[in-house]
Amino acid sequence: MKILTIPRQTRAVAPILGGLGLCLAFGLGCAGGSDATGSGGASATGGNKGTGGATSTGGVGTSSGGSPGSGGATGTGGSPAAGGAIGTGGAANTGGAIGTGGSMRTDAGVGIDGNAAGTSGTGGRNAGGSGGASTDGGTSAGGAVPSAGCGQASKLKNNGYNTLGSRQYYLRLPATYDNTHPHRLILSLHGATGKGTDVAPGFWGLYSLSSGSTIFIAPDAVGGYWSATSDTTFVSSILKAVEADLCIDTSRVMLEGFSQGAAMSWTLACSLPGVFRAVVGHSGGGVANPSTCKPIPYFGSGGLQESVTQTTQTDQFAKWNGCTVSTLPKAPTGGHACTNYTGCPAASPVRWCNYDGPHTPSPNDSGKTSSWMPSETWPFFSQF
Repeated sequence: MKILTIPRQTRAVAPILGGLGLCLAFGLGCAGGSDATGSGGASATGGNKGTGGATSTGGVGTSSGGSPGSGGATGTGGSPAAGGAIGTGGAANTGGAIGTGGSMRTDAGVGIDGNAAGTSGTGGRNAGGSGGASTDGGTSAGGAVPSAGCGQASKLKNNGYNTLGSRQYYLRLPATYDNTHPHRLILSLHGATGKGTDVAPGFWGLYSLSSGSTIFIAPDAVGGYWSATSDTTFVSSILKAVEADLCIDTSRVMLEGFSQGAAMSWTLACSLPGVFRAVVGHSGGGVANPSTCKPIPYFGSGGLQESVTQTTQTDQFAKWNGCTVSTLPKAPTGGHACTNYTGCPAASPVRWCNYDGPHTPSPNDSGKTSSWMPSETWPFFSQF
């Protein structure tokens, strides 16, 4: 099977080929159709006063966090340790085995086709996360890192479009939005020639599954086509605006995209390391693939009736994450097969779903009237 490589889209693509022609010729999605957790810093050493060691710098890491609860149960220096119970260096040995602090937001390093690594910085977005499980149905390994908008009354339009400069994005808040509770944020990117309302208000079935835990955003690409350069800047501007207005857990900002939107999600994840916690991409293509990427959890999908395979979709992330790359099961006739890559770090799993069907973010098994994809996508996101 010949694998199609489509050059980076430019604003000149639309008038030359036309939206419909591009859909038919290249199998792009049409209208209707980060980051590893922070290291948590040095674990509590139980020094002179059991201070619990250095705070997390928020760097990109693999959640090493030091050995669990070093610093000892009885305190190894000085009088009874001031960092919590005797010599614990802080409640529950934060900074221990579970890598606290999550991802780091740098707001720097806009990439060209996802090749720029950006600046990493220290003391970043999620430094000093407290550990512990999330309370909204997920199992986030690392405490919530609230945005500046927590506690503020939102000025943004809910369940509709908001304007940012000359651009717009669709925002939908949970029905029970609480401005004192940091929420997960998922940005969803439509396919080529599309718009945000191809995704909103249901967000590929995830809104109803999120049970009030998640804020959803669907930006519009200019003319329906994503740009690796200008849209990296645009998405960064969206994050800055909504984090200043809404109560968001900045350690759980995630991406989902279809077709050219999936390929754009690759660019965003890799050119803005530490910003996104996990990525889901359906049948990606149409934006040049990144050449390198920091490890990040990734879930990809593709159909037997289109020119995408695990080789073009998930193998790249499996390699970057340090997983074992091998041929994964093929979907049965009329069905689907979802498989985890083996050998991945616990913090950076990679999963591939192959299905017997065409180019779509919402495939159905034979004889079924609803898509199985949301029931795969939501558990992948909500584990973080």
